[in-house]
Formats: sequence, structure tokens, C-alpha cells
Amino acid sequence: MSRTERASTSTVTTDSSWRGIYVVGGIAALLALAGTLTDIAITMIPGWEASTVPATIEQWFTQFQANPLLGLRNLDLLNITISAVGVPLYVALYGVHRKVCQGYAALALVVVALGIAVFVANNAALPMLELSRQYSAASTEAQRLALQGAGEALLAKGAHGSMGAFTGFFLSSIGTLLMTVAMFKGKIFSRATAYTGMIGISLLLVYVVGSTFLPGPIGVLMAIAMPGGLLMIAWNVMVARKLLQLGRGAKDKR
Repeated sequence: MSRTERASTSTVTTDSSWRGIYVVGGIAALLALAGTLTDIAITMIPGWEASTVPATIEQWFTQFQANPLLGLRNLDLLNITISAVGVPLYVALYGVHRKVCQGYAALALVVVALGIAVFVANNAALPMLELSRQYSAASTEAQRLALQGAGEALLAKGAHGSMGAFTGFFLSSIGTLLMTVAMFKGKIFSRATAYTGMIGISLLLVYVVGSTFLPGPIGVLMAIAMPGGLLMIAWNVMVARKLLQLGRGAKDKR
């Protein structure tokens, strides 16, 4: 370990006022990972596949009435929860890097927080659940048409794959990429951790942009997204491990 790396690690590990935040951040990383794995597992359950996403507003209302949990999942409610749970992770990562790479770490935290805020604000899951209930209770055709129009507006703003959802995902991903740059420059985390996150989130960014704007084959994009997702799973584990070490005051740099 170089003198710079020893100084950086010592600076972080001896600052006891942040140790509790590091522990919370490590736990948040593991919880976010558990949520991601749960989301993947859910898609393997018959009747819960990705192909169950409705194509029309009438189908959305029908799905919400028949299976509200499936409708909420298909409108990214679980992804919102995962994003919110991950906030302490980025606060902890900022704390780790605030003395060795503050600029990138602060910018990353701001961009991630902005992306999550946009994602949550634009999400249509809970509003669509309420509209579906009103649609079911509507007694006239005019009421149903008005509710269909309101539902289509919500979907345009925050359905999975919509421009509203893209903005939140994109900003959050850019923030994560910036944080991996802070990791690389700060030298508190190993280079393997920094590179794993950097490559993983870059692949997912390609998928998010491609699936939103390009009409190309989804199979090609999925081939890009899969290794990106696996790398980000590994990154969460590596980051959680290091944060928990720092929370205990450990100086082992791996």
C-alpha cells in the first residue's frame, strides 16, 4: 500500500463520527441488493414475467383490479423502494471520500439524490392504483373516458421505459458512475471495486439509453445489460463489505 493510500485509509478509519453512517451505508447496500435479487426472482414466477406488462390503459386498469401487486411491480414500485433504501449508501460513500476526493463524491451524491427524487416524483404506481379503483367504480362512459385519459398521462410520465422514468434512471446511473470515479481517485476502496462499478453501471447506462431511444432488438440490449447487472451485484457486495469494515474501524484495504 502506498503512503497516499495509507494516509487516505487512516483519515477515514480514524474519524469515528462517521462510523455509524458507514455501517448504515453497508447495510443499505445489502438491502438494496436483496431487493434487486427479489425483483429478479419475481420475474421467474409464472404469471409475473416481464411480458405481463400491459399495452393499453384498459389492460392496466384490468391488471390493477385483478392483481394490484403485479400492477405495482410492473410500474416500478419495487425499484422505487430499492432506490430509496440505497440513499444511505451514497451518503456513506460521500463520507468516506469527503477528505480525499470531495468534488466527485459530492457531485455524485447530488446527482444520485436528484435522480431518485425525479424517479419517485414521476412514478405512476400508486396513482394508477387509485385511478383503477375509481375506474372500477365509474358509472358512466364519460367518467371512464376521463379516467383513461388521466391514466395515459400518468403512464407517459412515469411508466417503465417512459421518458419520465428514463430521466430518473439516467441521473441515478450517472451519479453512481461519478461515485466510482471518486473511488478510483480516492484509493480507499480497491481498484477492483472501482472498476467493477464503473464497467457495470456503464453497461446498464447503455441498456437504459438503448431501450428508451433505439428501436433495435431487445436481445442485443439484454446481452449488454446482463453482465452489467452481475457486475453491479458484485459491486454492492464489495462496497458493503468495505463500509462495514470502516464502520468497525478496520484498516484492512481489500
